[in-house]
Amino acid sequence: MAELKSRFASLSEDLNLLLDDKDAKSTKRATKSALKVFHQYLKEKKADEPQTKDTLTNVLKPFYAEARKADGTSYSKSTLSSLRFGLNRHFKATCGFDIINDSEFTDANKVFGAKCVDLKRQGLAKVEHKPPICEEDLKKLYESTAFGLNDPEKLQNKVFFEVMLYFCRRGRQNLRQLKKTDFSFSTDSTGARYVCKSTDELTKNRREDDEGFDGGLMYEKPGPNCPVVSFELYLSHLNPLNDFLFQRPKRNASISEDAWYDNMVVGERTLGEKMKSISREAKLSKCYTNHSIRATAVTILDKSGFEARHIMAVSGHKNESSIRSYSKTDICTKKKMSETLTTRCELSEELSVMNSHQSSPILSLSQEEVIINSSRSETTKNFNFFNCNVNIQ
Repeated sequence: MAELKSRFASLSEDLNLLLDDKDAKSTKRATKSALKVFHQYLKEKKADEPQTKDTLTNVLKPFYAEARKADGTSYSKSTLSSLRFGLNRHFKATCGFDIINDSEFTDANKVFGAKCVDLKRQGLAKVEHKPPICEEDLKKLYESTAFGLNDPEKLQNKVFFEVMLYFCRRGRQNLRQLKKTDFSFSTDSTGARYVCKSTDELTKNRREDDEGFDGGLMYEKPGPNCPVVSFELYLSHLNPLNDFLFQRPKRNASISEDAWYDNMVVGERTLGEKMKSISREAKLSKCYTNHSIRATAVTILDKSGFEARHIMAVSGHKNESSIRSYSKTDICTKKKMSETLTTRCELSEELSVMNSHQSSPILSLSQEEVIINSSRSETTKNFNFFNCNVNIQ
């Protein structure tokens, strides 16, 4: 009798590794970094790692107040918050302690709050978000030689930028892992073609207990800058032996060749610095990062009046507060505001000068007498009439 095939798999790997792999790499790095700082603090203070809530809160109170960088300067408010979140993840995983929400850590959290106020007073609370690309630079980008359809690298630059923009992707996340099959072409009920994401993706915010995330769509548009035409052309010239989307452009490739790209994936660092190199090549006003493209997409959609929930459906954000951090007044708008104020001030100055010319000066009585006598002397006329001298004033 044939042996029945086992229904359930046999797990050969360590379950702890499986559990550990559920967190994003950035989350694990932040937790590891926070724990390293905490252990360095304990070593310098010659203290043991606390095992109870009471001993832990007694250590956290001075830690929040005394934590410093390696050079002795204060951490920024955002970095101190990151340290607390990292420690919270560690103690929740190892001891079941929630150092942010458990009542036993109220005193420690009061010290943390007071320290944050102090850091803000020192000017260390400002968060530098990646700036969106301003309108002038967006126009310059498409008019520059950084984008093109007849050169492997320039075509890849254009496709990279538009994939990041329309699908509102994060700066470096999963770029090297993207494959050609992750995207597909579709047509809507009106006959318009578009590119969509055809596979689900594990991201920083979309992990366990999350439904599949569709993201944005990239629709065709008339003209030479159509993103769908560029994407289709790019796919047609990719190396058929390689499944990945971003392949290394061939050197001195002929446009008559079918494959413009090598059988090699572009490096993670190169992709992570892609927008910086595009900025330099296009001679933009500043060196933008990959994340600036995401900020640009959210800012444009917000300024165009789309509701936060619709923007979140494209960007993948899980709450509206994250959207608000992007939707701030950009430098181009602030420039227009400044010019408006300048124009108003100049107009007020011109009106003041005009009024000063039009208004009559205030004269003293002696000045008025001189003017009246002078005008009288100017109007006095003398003439002879039948041998008589006549004087008319």
